[in-house]
Amino acid sequence: MKQLFHIKNNNSNNGQQVLSIRMGSHHGSFAISNKSGSELYELGYCSTDSWNENELMDFFSVNSSLQNSFYQVQVVYDFSESILISSKDYRAEDTGLLLTTFGSNSGTANIVSELIAEWQLYNIYAVPKEIQEWINKKFPSVRFWHQYTLAIKYIVAATANGSLLVDIRKTDFTLIAAKNNQVILAQTFEYSTPEDILFYLLKICQQFSLSQREVQVQLSGLVDQQSALYKELYQYFIHLEFREASWSIQSEYPAHFFTSLNDLAKCVS
Repeated sequence: MKQLFHIKNNNSNNGQQVLSIRMGSHHGSFAISNKSGSELYELGYCSTDSWNENELMDFFSVNSSLQNSFYQVQVVYDFSESILISSKDYRAEDTGLLLTTFGSNSGTANIVSELIAEWQLYNIYAVPKEIQEWINKKFPSVRFWHQYTLAIKYIVAATANGSLLVDIRKTDFTLIAAKNNQVILAQTFEYSTPEDILFYLLKICQQFSLSQREVQVQLSGLVDQQSALYKELYQYFIHLEFREASWSIQSEYPAHFFTSLNDLAKCVS
């Protein structure tokens, strides 16, 4: 496990603190914030080749604040094995079969069905059993969602021009695409170079008849305005902007690096 970022602000207090955790195949991160998600107290972000019990134990032991008591603990799972279907086509007994397309193994993964009521969709996804069982044992009252479910809540889908919500990690990125009040794609792609990401975005625009001059592209994650990736995208997309985290953060890092964690922190009930 490699620690990429660690932020600890001086505005921490002893009030109702919320722990938000994001787990993917090769990354893990957490944020400790206030109940409304407007103030960030501590944040950690790491990468790993793969998660196992030892890596999970390291993640929690290196970040000693995770041993504290919290008002609420919530997790977003960021694994790519997922499929969206309309509510009218959803049948609970078919969920495992639908995910076999992605190579899911019911012996090593838990299958979850998540209703996205605003869009009349179900997100059916797989979470590695070892990870979910470990998290549930550590935090018995944890609430959890899938990253696509959370991201779709922030997509602007009403416009006929379309919109792309792009969140960049170290070796992969999540893309949510929408047009004419419909979510048309939610997928994770691996990449090696900035050109890989550009290729996928251009291909999706072509496939779904989205104009590069009109589609709204909102970026978050590990990309900045001076990066080769941003410069590549800027040459091809007119409406390109960063989707910033809204919490108060004292850090040398751009706020949009951690927008997805901020989205999760604002889900407190």
